[in-house]
Amino acid sequence: MFFLYAVPCYLVVAVAVLNGATWLLKALSLHETKQQHGLSLNLAPVRSFINTTYKVNSRIPFLDKPETFVKEIRVHPIKSFPGLKVQTWKVTEHGLECDRMYMLGRFDAVQQKWVMVSLRQHASLSRVELRLEDGHFVVGYGNRDYFSVPRSVSKDYLEKMAGNREPAELWNVDFEVVALEKLDLRPFLAAVGLPEHYKLLYAPFGKLVVTNSPQNLAALPNYTPGSHEKYRVTKFQDYFPILLISDADIRDLNARLAKEHGPEVRTTPTNFRPNILVDGPEKPYDTDDWYRFTISGRQWVVTSKCPRCSIPNIDFETGKQRAKQPVSRTLASFRRVDRGGPSLAFFGISAVQVEHGYSVSVGDRVRLLERRLNQYGELA
Repeated sequence: MFFLYAVPCYLVVAVAVLNGATWLLKALSLHETKQQHGLSLNLAPVRSFINTTYKVNSRIPFLDKPETFVKEIRVHPIKSFPGLKVQTWKVTEHGLECDRMYMLGRFDAVQQKWVMVSLRQHASLSRVELRLEDGHFVVGYGNRDYFSVPRSVSKDYLEKMAGNREPAELWNVDFEVVALEKLDLRPFLAAVGLPEHYKLLYAPFGKLVVTNSPQNLAALPNYTPGSHEKYRVTKFQDYFPILLISDADIRDLNARLAKEHGPEVRTTPTNFRPNILVDGPEKPYDTDDWYRFTISGRQWVVTSKCPRCSIPNIDFETGKQRAKQPVSRTLASFRRVDRGGPSLAFFGISAVQVEHGYSVSVGDRVRLLERRLNQYGELA
């Protein structure tokens, strides 16, 4: 009889020891990069130990399973243009429906391919106005409408507006696009202060999400196949289907910015252009080591933390870059936290959907299923 009572007690103690040791190792940041700490140690056993703890915790109901809620859903139909806040939106094989389905591009004569036109180069794009009306995304600037593009792109529309498929590159990943040659952007480009040779691009197929793609995605329960048998396919998203951030992260960053640069320098989710903003968890950057989570019962798999460029430094009220890059400098001071990119600052997480063909809504429950130490990888 004593044995029957002792075994559960030993298990509880073992789990407590695992979690206590993991907490200490993470508190000392011994799971991160030796470049950060000046260590010559092999940190792989430390990371393996922490991931073992996470795997054990995932099998114990209610242990380390924070629940949050969807606070905002944002869709960006045209890359680097303003997004739309929506209450309910469909999840497709590419991520959120219509997200980054178009991109402003320029043809690089040296590379002989289309390349991205970004907010990083043209902060004035942050002042563009965008709305959904009668099945079209209407683009304006300065209270004047300039052009519109369809929410659903038909074969007839492409035959009417576009040329042949041509090579394109986004963050060193090659794929094919068509330029909407017959769509006259010149009045809009002149108003925003951009060169008149820029074109709006559409990706008929998109690009494969290979880097950090879950190898067991197709084996997971309720997996929904897409246009490729193994990998997810994205349009003009930087690479992964969605970006998720936490409002706790925003609050913590703003407190640090106020302390270092004054209260006039602050960010909002708009600066980071996420698809999903979650309410909580209480602990900032808790999502760093999320691995599997559900939104209203539908599963997602985290691929990596998101490295940040200079876009968060844009003041979206003035359409100008802040001098001295205060957001980037602050992030660099405490968010170089990924051994896969030791010189990069990270904020938010990217994820791949296991299922598609359903809708997510503001207020949906977000539940963590499992953690792991995520590692950034160069895009392939």
